[in-house]
Parts: sequence; C-alpha cells; structure tokens
Amino acid sequence: MMKFHFALLALLFTIAGFTQSGTYDILTYRIPEKWTRTTTRSQVLYTTTDKKDKTWCQIIINKSVAGKANNDADFKNDWDELIRPMGATALPESIESREAGNWKIKTGTGRFIFNKSNAITALTTFSANGICLSIVVNMNDTRYVPEIQQFMESLDFKMPVIKTDSRGTVKSGAVIPASGYQFSTTTFDDGWVAVEKSNWVQVSKGNIQVLIHYPNPVTSEYITDRDKSVNVAWNNLVAPRYSNLANYYVFNNAMDPESPNFISGNMTDNSSGKPVYVVLFERGKSGWIEFVCPDKASFIKTFSLDQSTLTFYQDMDSWAPLKKMADYNKFAVGAGDLTGIWTNDFTGIQQYVYRTTGQSAGMSSYQSRQVFELSSAKTYKWTLSVASGMVGDIKGKTTRTNGHYSQPSIWQVRFSDISGKPATYDAYFTCIKGARMLWLSNTSYPGYDAYGRKE
Repeated sequence: MMKFHFALLALLFTIAGFTQSGTYDILTYRIPEKWTRTTTRSQVLYTTTDKKDKTWCQIIINKSVAGKANNDADFKNDWDELIRPMGATALPESIESREAGNWKIKTGTGRFIFNKSNAITALTTFSANGICLSIVVNMNDTRYVPEIQQFMESLDFKMPVIKTDSRGTVKSGAVIPASGYQFSTTTFDDGWVAVEKSNWVQVSKGNIQVLIHYPNPVTSEYITDRDKSVNVAWNNLVAPRYSNLANYYVFNNAMDPESPNFISGNMTDNSSGKPVYVVLFERGKSGWIEFVCPDKASFIKTFSLDQSTLTFYQDMDSWAPLKKMADYNKFAVGAGDLTGIWTNDFTGIQQYVYRTTGQSAGMSSYQSRQVFELSSAKTYKWTLSVASGMVGDIKGKTTRTNGHYSQPSIWQVRFSDISGKPATYDAYFTCIKGARMLWLSNTSYPGYDAYGRKE
C-alpha cells in the first residue's frame, strides 16, 4: 500500500527552475516555471504532466473565505467539501498540526482512484483572524514531493481581512398554502423564476427549465464506481419521465477536484409529448441538477457549454453556469415562518499518529450545537454549546441569551442580544423533500450555517 506523509517529508535536495513568482488572493509564492496556471472565480490551479511516464501533479489554491470556529473545524469542512467528493478516504490517513505567526495550519493526506489508477491527495488548511484558506495537492507519483515542499515553503500571506457576503436582490411572489411557508416562489432580477415542487425546485426562464433535485436515499448513496453512480442517478431522476432516448452521452472523467458528472440525451417528454434535450449534471456539492431544453443548440446558447468540446483537461470555470443554478433554491423568510426550534450541530474528530511509528497519538474532538428557539410573540432563546479537546480531556462551555427578534426585511433577522450585543443575520430558506433548511449568516462574521427545524 502506497503511503504518503505530505507535510512530514524532508526536502532532500533543491529543485532548480523555481523562477516563476505567483500571486493569488492573499498569497504570494514561487512555482516551477513550466507548470501551467488556470484561474477560476474561486481558485487557481497549477498543473504539470509527464506524458512519457504518465505522471501528473496539480496544486489548487482556493480563495480565502470566512472561517468556522477554529482550524480543526475549517479543516473538517474543507475535507468534506473538497476531498471526499473525489472518492478519497473518509478520514485523513495522516494529520499534522502546526502554527506560523497568527496562522494555525493543519495538513491531512489520503488516497483516491483517478482514471482507474492510484492517486494521492493532501489538504492543507490555514486559519487566522476569522479567515480560512486551503491548498489541495493531487498527484499520482511522489517524484513531485520536493517541488511541492519548496512551493509550500515559499508561501507568503498578507494580513487576512474578513470577507463580506454579497447577495443579489430578489423579489418573492405567489404563496402556496400547502407548503406551510409564506414564500414558495422567487423571481430573481436576472429573469429566472424558482418554484417549490414536491421532488425538486423548478427554475424557469423562457422555454428553458432547470430542476434542482432534492437529495434522496438512492442517489445520495456513495458509489465508488463513477459509471455506475451516474447510471443510478439517470435511471432514478430522469428516465421515468421520458421515452425514446437517443444520443446518450456520459462525461465523468476530468482532472478536476470537484469531479463533474455530465449526462445528456435527446428524448420525448412524456407529459407534453414534445422532443427535448436533457442534461443531468453534478459537480462538488451542487447536488443533481436537470436541464430541460427544446434542443441542444438552446442549451449551448443559454449555458455556454457544448458536450462535443469536453476534454480530460476541461477548464473548471466552464462548469460555472451549470453549477450556479443550484443557488436558485432560495426563498424568502415570511413573518410567521420562524416560529419553532431551529438547530445546528457540528462534530469533528481528528486522529493523530506518530510519524516515526504510525502508532496512535490520540484523538481530538470538537462538537458544537447552536439552538434558536423562536416564539410567535417575537421572543427568542439562543444557546451555544461547545465541547472540545483531546479525548479523555474534553472541556465544554455553554452560552445562553434571550430577547426579542425582528425582521428588517424578508431576507434578514435581527436579534436583540447574541453573546452580549445585538446581531443581524442574513437569512433565507432552501427546500428539501418535505421540509426546509434555514440559512443564517451573522453580518459581522459572514458565513452561512444551516439550521433544521425540530419537529
């Protein structure tokens, strides 16, 4: 079994050719001059390949964002969001924690299968002053380790600045009483209209429909075989509503850390009898999104993506118009929608090992639970419970406040006292099967957390 301890390996010799300086977000660094750079809205990717011996390596620098409670929580979130979708091991195989100035740093490594071959991944998460930044390294050969080590040693950070959250203005419309919530339709400024349905959110503009499918037990099951996984999704979400499938196409093999799946076909819509071009898409944590267009040409015109041009080295930014559609699962918060108990739970566990022997060095745990108990009289009780530390020496703390809440708008909630001072939260709902999730982001410390209603 191939083992790889990314941050723990010693640099045995110096690599020549580190003449290319790079800058991205709050980072400056040095990178081998022959590595290829690709920039997207949220990350920069450096890639090198050796076609002769079929080896490759990539460095992905993700844009800094508002962090969680601490570096352990930031790392756990990054691992779940960036590494697990690649099919990597559920937990890191090795972990190292360290500090540099104000920065707390955690590195974890794992393995995954790429293009039917073994590959290695290493995630390094940096946390300071409410900011989180992560770097992912993927490779299929350890020959690149010295170059990666020199890159990591060249990192230079600017002083982190807390980011603010931006959200476009939307208008909310018709009420569907059966939903139990005031707003079940949202008309966005760009012309798309989202409507809550029983099995998906339907987003429409002109003759284009997009269905944001809710998670279900069949399609949410983790399947290591990607071909089998896309077949399960297509047969469960799409096939039952169409007939006369032709030109069936599957693309799920790209050098992309978010593992995109793109399935398409020409079919007949059973409900209308009309011919349609259908695409089923998933990337990262977008969930399965279905695009229904009159023909292939209208899909290309609307979303700027042509399946005939997809390649192994597909530009990651090209998926953005498709993945963006997941953001239209967004509904305003009505005056009577908040009554009840809303909870947010987080648990993170880190296993430590001695790098010389591989034996266990203990385990740390972080758990938090945040509860908003909101009444119809506009009063509330807020509780935050945190327990953290090494297993066997875990310490806990609970903070409680209460007061009155109000809504400055259908997209915000204001509380009179959260940890000793007033707080305003940006707020919206997303729909899931038979329920809704409430998303809250403290405007002083941006970063959305999801809350479920306790029934």
